[in-house]
Amino acid sequence: MNPVANVLKRIRWNLVLFVSTALIGAAMLLYSRSLLIDAQKIHKQAMTTRGEVQGKLANAQNEEKELLEKFSRYQSIVDHGYIGSERRLDWIEQIRKIKTTRKLLDVVYELEPQQVLDSNAASGFDFMVSNMRLQMQLLHEEDLLIFLADLRDSMRAYTSVKSCNVMKQTRAGSSVQLSADCSVDWITLRERTPGQ
Repeated sequence: MNPVANVLKRIRWNLVLFVSTALIGAAMLLYSRSLLIDAQKIHKQAMTTRGEVQGKLANAQNEEKELLEKFSRYQSIVDHGYIGSERRLDWIEQIRKIKTTRKLLDVVYELEPQQVLDSNAASGFDFMVSNMRLQMQLLHEEDLLIFLADLRDSMRAYTSVKSCNVMKQTRAGSSVQLSADCSVDWITLRERTPGQ
């Protein structure tokens, strides 16, 4: 018997075990490599999904911030009386208070009926206007400017001075130096009711 054959005969089971262990190891290595590639794909997809979710969350937070800012602006507009029905009695009372507080001589005004100034069908709101003709006796032109500023700052409506004519008085012995004739628009925003 050949000594090599004799050695091979003795180690054949060891050799079979070695080859089968090597094959199992190679199979395990290929399988773990496959699992690693799959895990990397899943991780990449998870990172992409995470990025998309974070982007959507950031967009939602930005939208929430914008909505809160818009609501705050809207609430400020409502609080100033720019939106809603006219408050003519409040306006009349405020004019009386300004006249008394500023010790103005003579303030005569006439409010015309409310009309649609501009209708925006897309928004569902109408700009409404009530024109006020204002006549005042003035000691000084600053009286008119102060009255108009007080009117603008204290009214629960948007006021827009369309025109103002100031004329010098020529009456002898009168303390009144000037008279003013103004046209002031009171503008509010009214929500259109269905069917309008």
